[in-house]
Amino acid sequence: MVRRVAAFCRAKNVKATIVFDGPPLRDGLAAQDLGPVSLRVPPRGQDADTVIRELVERSARPAELIVVTSDKALYSYCRTLGAGVLRAHEWNNEERRVGKGASAGAEKPEREDDVDGWLRRFGKEPGEN
Repeated sequence: MVRRVAAFCRAKNVKATIVFDGPPLRDGLAAQDLGPVSLRVPPRGQDADTVIRELVERSARPAELIVVTSDKALYSYCRTLGAGVLRAHEWNNEERRVGKGASAGAEKPEREDDVDGWLRRFGKEPGEN
C-alpha cells in the first residue's frame, strides 16, 4: 500500500499522508516522513478517523486536500470542511490509470528480469513475435 501511494505521489508530484489504525509497531514510529509519503498512527485512545478529521480541521487550505475513505461519516465530514474526497475504489482506479501512464514513460523496467517490461519499452506487447 505504501509503495503504491509513493509511486502515485512521484508520478503526480504530490504528497500524501497515510493514517493507520492501531498503535505503532514500535515506539517512535507514530509519525514517519518517507519522501512524498508521511505515515501517521493515532495516539492510544484515538482512531485513524479522528486523526484525519484533525488534519483536515487544522489545514489552512482544506480545499487543497483529498481524503480517501469509504467511511460515510468521515467522507461527509471532510466534504463539509471543503476537502475533496474519494472513495477507496475511486482512488484505486485513479492510481491504476496514473500507474499505467507512468510505466509507459519509464526509461527502463524496474528489474532486469522483467521481460514483459523490456518488451513494452522497445515497442512490443508481451506475447508478440
